[in-house]
Amino acid sequence: MIGKSFQSFIDELYYNPEIEFFYRGERYMISGYVEENQYTLEVTNIGTSSVLFKVTAASRDACVSNFESAPIFNAKTIFEAEKEIEVLYG
Repeated sequence: MIGKSFQSFIDELYYNPEIEFFYRGERYMISGYVEENQYTLEVTNIGTSSVLFKVTAASRDACVSNFESAPIFNAKTIFEAEKEIEVLYG
């Protein structure tokens, strides 16, 4: 990961993040927010305005765990794709 340590990236997912990054020439945004005592974590492709991942749960741990195991990045998880990610903001 370029621009942020991988551990800092993951840690921030628990605290209402807004992280913008590049992956394979595409821009993405990870957002986390609370509504009605539920935490939502979502990943959007900025260029296509498509939501690639969205999970809502009472537990932030559950949201982050689901994100970590989701094959969002060209059928890769964040652990498999992180070396190609460049954090721009957040």
